[in-house]
Amino acid sequence: MTQLDTTVKELAALSPADQERVHEYVAFLRWRSGAAADLTAPAQPERVWRFSFLEHFAEADVRASRDAAGMEVKIGEAAVGGERRPALWQHPPVMGESRIEFHVPIPAGLRAPGARLRFSIGMRDGAQAAAGLVAYRVRVDGWQIWSRAAWPVAWQPFEIGLPFQAGNVLRLTFATDALGSHHFAWAVWGEPELVGATE
Repeated sequence: MTQLDTTVKELAALSPADQERVHEYVAFLRWRSGAAADLTAPAQPERVWRFSFLEHFAEADVRASRDAAGMEVKIGEAAVGGERRPALWQHPPVMGESRIEFHVPIPAGLRAPGARLRFSIGMRDGAQAAAGLVAYRVRVDGWQIWSRAAWPVAWQPFEIGLPFQAGNVLRLTFATDALGSHHFAWAVWGEPELVGATE
């Protein structure tokens, strides 16, 4: 067995969160290798690029996977664990998923490793004790890249790397699904945004 075979087995045994960290480190090593090979090039000024999903909510496609009965989707301030934040409200329907799809133009000058998605998940204050869990899901171009089944009574922050898509239009979907009772499944996404660096 080669060292590579052993490493692949060890990677497969890691948790999804640790696998994501390894993926980020590999992207960093690739970037560093490219940067080291180009030390003589003049430095380019770097600017932060942001895309707020709350600011672009009016452009989103909102729908249910089945019947929209019981679904509530809007933007507004949400209190989770007593802490208020601007949020995307996504109470799932009685059956199936609530889906909010955005089409995001990614700048051609976006630098590697690409865009990062930042958000928090929570259950709005006032929701009665969990009758089950709510599935929070993120998809890019139809592929699920992140999910959690939870009933978070305090904001839980996340940051995930997205497939590198400089110059393309990214189709990103937020979805929630009431895995138990739909009642009081007051799911929210706190301050969701994409961030990256451009030249």
